[in-house]
Amino acid sequence: MANVHTLNEINSGVALVSGNKLGDLPSNRYPPSRTELENQLTCTKHDLDIALSSGIQLGTRCNLLIKNNESFSEHVCQLENEARELKNQITHKDISLTSAKSEITAKLEEIQALQSRVKELEQDLSLAQNALSEMESLKNESELENTNLFLAK
Repeated sequence: MANVHTLNEINSGVALVSGNKLGDLPSNRYPPSRTELENQLTCTKHDLDIALSSGIQLGTRCNLLIKNNESFSEHVCQLENEARELKNQITHKDISLTSAKSEITAKLEEIQALQSRVKELEQDLSLAQNALSEMESLKNESELENTNLFLAK
């Protein structure tokens, strides 16, 4: 940004570039008075008090956040432990379920084998009943013939 100068400064030949920075006290100014120094000291003390108060509040809040963070960390650890425990339970239940399914499959196969055996036995029973019925019929015929032979003598 270009320096701004008054016409009087330009016409009088005053050095156009000074060593002062923006906000610096002019070099040709008298030293500050006691009242100004006391006012500055009062402002500085006030600023210091505000800074200290803010620092204390910040420290207190920081300690509170640290405690909250520790509490949250403990809670997170507890939740992680619970999650691990639940995963273990799920794994055990999955193993139990798989075992139960294989037992059920084995029992179903056994039931099917027994049902087939029952059908075979029912067929054998039916054949045996038919054979018994034939034998009864032959026995009755034989008794009838014996009776006829005995009477014919």
